[in-house]
Amino acid sequence: MALVGFKRMTIRVLDGEATPTLGKNLFVVEGKTGEGATRTAKITGLSSEPVKTYGSDVAYHTSNRGVGDVKMEMTAVDIPHMVLAKILGHVVKDEIVYIGEDSAAPLCSVMLESKTANGTKAQVGFFKGSFSMDAEEFETHKEKQEELPDDSLSFSAIASDDEEIKGNYYGKYIGNDEEKIKKLKSQLKMVAAA
Repeated sequence: MALVGFKRMTIRVLDGEATPTLGKNLFVVEGKTGEGATRTAKITGLSSEPVKTYGSDVAYHTSNRGVGDVKMEMTAVDIPHMVLAKILGHVVKDEIVYIGEDSAAPLCSVMLESKTANGTKAQVGFFKGSFSMDAEEFETHKEKQEELPDDSLSFSAIASDDEEIKGNYYGKYIGNDEEKIKKLKSQLKMVAAA
């Protein structure tokens, strides 16, 4: 099923707090001025590599249970540097961001929002994982105006250990039922638990 557009990305830092607080442990990237905008997301590793077992001179059995290395490569524009520092685990002291031996990306959950070709809402969520950003680029001004450069981030997912969704990396809901959307958000810890 084709998804059209990339409206919003919500990131929840899994800091042990029961209540998500916007700007503290919950961040929304949705094209608001000065708060960043989403561009692209590519999700890989949703199935495992099949492994054949041979016997009696034939491929006797194929194992392909589970998932591969579940990852998301994504680009966004103009994510505030303090949000990046928070989700990447950079140390911030007196508004100066330090990257070094004490940097450790926190566990986060992530929800991406899009639509199907016929306009039905589509939510994709990762229950747990961590972000990384391998590089920053600088480029001189040029004669012609250009688009803002992208922030390229990677998200490496791990399995949830919450009882209801234990062992799952990824959840997807395509539909307009607000209760089901709320359930997925709750599993991602993006709304207060009922």
